[in-house]
Amino acid sequence: MRHFIHLGILDWAILVAYVAIISGIGFWAARRVKKNTDDYFLAGRSIPSFVTWASFVATCLSAVTFIGVPAEGYSSDFRYLLSSPGDIAATFFIAYAFLPHFQKLRVTSIYEAIGLRFGSSVRTLSSAYFLITRLLASTVRVVAVAKVLEVVSGGGLSYLNSVLIIVGFILVYATFGGGRAVAWTDTIQFFLLIGGAVAALFYLLTHIPGGVLTVIALGRHAVKPDGTVYNKFNFLNLLSPPNLGILALMMIWGFFNSSAAYGTDQDMVQRLLACRDEKGARLSLMMWGLSNVPIVFVFLSIGASLYAYAHFHPELISGMHDPDHIFPRFILTVVPSGLRGLLLAAVFSAAMGSADSAMASLATSFIVDFYVPFINPKSSQENRLKASKISFLAFGVFFIVFALILRHLDNLLWLAFRITAFTYGPLLGIFIVAILTGWKLKGRNLSILAVSTSFLTAVMAATAWIETLHGARGFWKNLHETYWPLYVVFGAILVVFGSYLSQEKSA
Repeated sequence: MRHFIHLGILDWAILVAYVAIISGIGFWAARRVKKNTDDYFLAGRSIPSFVTWASFVATCLSAVTFIGVPAEGYSSDFRYLLSSPGDIAATFFIAYAFLPHFQKLRVTSIYEAIGLRFGSSVRTLSSAYFLITRLLASTVRVVAVAKVLEVVSGGGLSYLNSVLIIVGFILVYATFGGGRAVAWTDTIQFFLLIGGAVAALFYLLTHIPGGVLTVIALGRHAVKPDGTVYNKFNFLNLLSPPNLGILALMMIWGFFNSSAAYGTDQDMVQRLLACRDEKGARLSLMMWGLSNVPIVFVFLSIGASLYAYAHFHPELISGMHDPDHIFPRFILTVVPSGLRGLLLAAVFSAAMGSADSAMASLATSFIVDFYVPFINPKSSQENRLKASKISFLAFGVFFIVFALILRHLDNLLWLAFRITAFTYGPLLGIFIVAILTGWKLKGRNLSILAVSTSFLTAVMAATAWIETLHGARGFWKNLHETYWPLYVVFGAILVVFGSYLSQEKSA
């Protein structure tokens, strides 16, 4: 018979309080929902600026961040941090180039803005890109926390039951409360995420002999499973002339990938559109860019500290094959009662904060971009609101199905990014052309450009993967392991350049 890992009374009290608070906010929000989709999805554009920022942070800091970034710091180095300058630049770019345009048009789905510029075909394609990409990428986040819940139960809960509990709980408060419930519950989850991460790092540093100095010393001479010695803090070496290419790649990728995420992904932008103050929405986005650096640094530091802790306590990693398990193991087997409950609540809130907003944005895009224009154009607001809640439930089912398919995939952090690599670039190119240029071209040509670019990058990625599996070195190996982020850059540039060449000549 399987046994649950022991949780103390204080742990259970924290977890029960978390569930009660989130559920209470959901039911409170449900009572405030008016009978129209704008209020349901965007809370009547009434969310305060601080809540908007907190909700945006909670959306970005998923379970992939809470588990995957410490795993990156544990098994690799701090190179992931080098995308931050590009990320910061992207928040300012989107805040002043894209967001004012969305706010001026008062769109519910940002793909409405594309439709107004190039017609329904490009709008439908853009929204379809988002639906597919967000469904897969967000499922990775559900997979991450489901793995943790499975471990927490000591096998008492199967992976399927773990997924059902996570998705089911989200549906309880998000389906009825809509965007208002998502924004306010995300604020609670934001405090849990940040507080839990800081508490975990403090506990680690105070339980490693020598504290910070030991973490640095061991990190400078870290050893990989194959015996390779490396420096976890070698990201500063990228400032040397021979390595400036990698540094430039990380910064360029950070700018393009984050611009696509913050400016063309309904999941991200919907948080900002719900803000009551247009200036506050822009400030929230830029503040996230600046706060992202210390937040990521904390999570990477947790990983490096876990490496040092395991040096003195090798039993922590005994039999471990997946770096994604290191932080959950530490939470479940090392930290004391109380802190364990806080960290478990933080892990669950990381999943909830990203998955609930994903479901809300998926439902928004489906209703606004597909249901109303194609399925039931003459529907009343009451019918649309009912369809919105049904779509919430439907996407929850999709999450469950895809979570079962993706169960055995490892390295969740980079998997989440790779899933977006083939669609983010073309989407960013479409939005740049639509918002920042006055070029005249047919929507059909723009759609062909976007689809062709996605197909080309997918073929290149598949070829690089197959060639690497068969022992290829040089170009294909480097493309698969190091330069795959260029798919986003390549996709955006190709769509913009192709659009320029496809302009209709003036009479």
